[in-house]
Parts: sequence; C-alpha cells; structure tokens
Amino acid sequence: MEVVIVGPSITRTKGGMATVINDMLQNRNPEVRFTHIVSHVEGSASEKISRNLDAILEFLKTSKMDLVHIHVASGASFYRKSLFVLLSKLRGKPVVMHVHGADFDSFYNSSSSIAQWYIRMIFSFCSSILVLSGFWRHFFEKNISNKNVEVLHNGVYTQFFASCYTMPANLSKFLFLGRLGQRKGVYDLLEAADILVNRHHHHDLVFYLAGDGEIEQVHRIVQEKGLQNNVQVLGWIGEKEKMEWLKRADTMILPSYNEGLPMSILEAMAAGKIIISGRVGGIPDLVTEGVNGFLITPGDVESLCQHIAFVKSNPQEMIRMAENNQRKIDAEYNLARLNEQLFSLYRRLVRS
Repeated sequence: MEVVIVGPSITRTKGGMATVINDMLQNRNPEVRFTHIVSHVEGSASEKISRNLDAILEFLKTSKMDLVHIHVASGASFYRKSLFVLLSKLRGKPVVMHVHGADFDSFYNSSSSIAQWYIRMIFSFCSSILVLSGFWRHFFEKNISNKNVEVLHNGVYTQFFASCYTMPANLSKFLFLGRLGQRKGVYDLLEAADILVNRHHHHDLVFYLAGDGEIEQVHRIVQEKGLQNNVQVLGWIGEKEKMEWLKRADTMILPSYNEGLPMSILEAMAAGKIIISGRVGGIPDLVTEGVNGFLITPGDVESLCQHIAFVKSNPQEMIRMAENNQRKIDAEYNLARLNEQLFSLYRRLVRS
C-alpha cells in the first residue's frame, strides 16, 4: 500500500506534528510504504511559499499513491493543505485529514461565514478525519462534519523513555516543554515561581524552560524577579537533549490555555513523570486528577502554586502517580498498538 504523507519537514520544523510524522516514517510494516511530501519549512516567507509550490508539483508528479494522509493545523496550515485535498479528490484518491491544531476551534469560530463554509467543504471531501481526543471529536461532529470523525491518539514508543525514570530524586525540579509564550502558560508559571521562591521561600525549586518563542521576554522577567538561581531558560532542545532533561526533573509542567494532545506530555508520562497541566483540549483524556497528575484552570496561578508545592512534599504519592502514568501510556498510547489502528483504517479506505 502506497501512502503519501503531506506535512511539515521533520528536520526544519519544530513541534508535535513533525514528531508524529517522524514516528510514522519509522514504520517497519512491509504492508505500508510511506512517501513524505514536505509542504512546510520554518524560514522566510519566500522559503515557505517556494516549499509549498514545490510540494504541489511533487504531489502532481507522484504516480504511486493509494491514499493521501494530510497533517493539518489551523490558520495558514489549513489553507495550504486544502489544496492537497482538492488535488486528491481530482485524482480520485481517499484522503485522511489528521488534525493537530490546538486552537482549531478558535480558528473556525473566528472565521467568516464564507471561510467556515470552505472549511466544512474541504472536510466533506475527506474519507476520514482523525482528531486527537474525544474533546476534538465532539467539536468536529458538532460544527464541521458529523461523519467519518475518528479519534487517533498521539502515541510514543514507550521503551525509549524507560531510562528517564528518576522518581523521587528530582521532585523539586520541574520541566516545561513547549513554545514560550502566553498560550502555553509560561508567564503564569513564572508568576508561580516568583510566589513560591520569593514569598514562600521554596528556594530549592528549579524550573527548566525548554522551547523556542518569546525567549528574550522570558529572560527579562526572570531577571526582574530575581529568579536566576531557580529558572533556567534552555531554548529549543533536540530529541537527544530532551531525553537528558527528562532525567533531571520528576514533573512535567504545562499550564496551557489550549492544546490538542501534546506529545511532550505523552513522552513525560512514558518517562514516569508527574503531570501538572491546564484542563484543556485532550489533556483530561490523559490526566485524571490525583491519579496520575493534576489539572488546573488556565490562568489559575494560585492552584498552580499549590500543586507545585504538593508535588515536592509528597514523594510516596508521587511514586504511585508516576507508575500509574507509565502503565497508562503502555496500555493506551503505545505507538505500536496505535499504528495497527491506523493501518486498519488505511486498509478499509483503500478497499472501499
């Protein structure tokens, strides 16, 4: 079976979508052969436009194609990928549209009525719409398409992260993995760090902030609040570096305002980390309060402080939660099992 993947570069883009595509390309099932057409790279506007035009030409020239699997987010990503949906329809090929955007609901709801009609039309041409959680299935079925919507969780190869388990040696250390900015809640985290360190004297707390984005502004706030000994701004880190930093903290903290199903949380759970996160998107499917982590209302800095202090002070309970996380990921988000779900979908669509 020849499957064409349309999505961003796995070497010149950052984030969860590129990670998912990279994992797909590691497939060893001889039944499925992937061709990756790179539709987007990070860089200048001219580079992005050139890459998209090249991708369209490459798509038109590709002769071996039983099915097209398109990875899409919101905004410009959707409009770029919609061209590939239309081209696939002209070629009579089934399309799997795999939606990753953490803010696709905001994108759709803020679009004009004509744009909303176009979004619905594009999705109506898709043989299957894959979303990351029950939250997103409900949104799509209510607003965009009431058919062909299926949940396919992001997943991880759990064995890769077993060596990162350190509980409870690093309970006072917290790792943030994501783009530094308001959407991921990094400024709420800095406010919480200020309260805990400077007001409540938890001087042993350390927060590692890994990601691109508003790095200079975050550095400035760290300096202003005198948190240089407690907050390390790491910038973007690669896969090997990420594994090393997962070994230095026992809690993954992501107080986001909206999310899909973050790869960073899945990986942290597989590594046996406690999760403190915003109660948004697909995260409540992953984290049950008090069982394998803690959920906060976005913007609730007081609750964030309470949970950080609780984690640090309750090692036996945290060991139990960490073990719950590893069991949950292996049972429900193991990529080997999820791949079989995906390949079963491919077979069904190609046969029909």
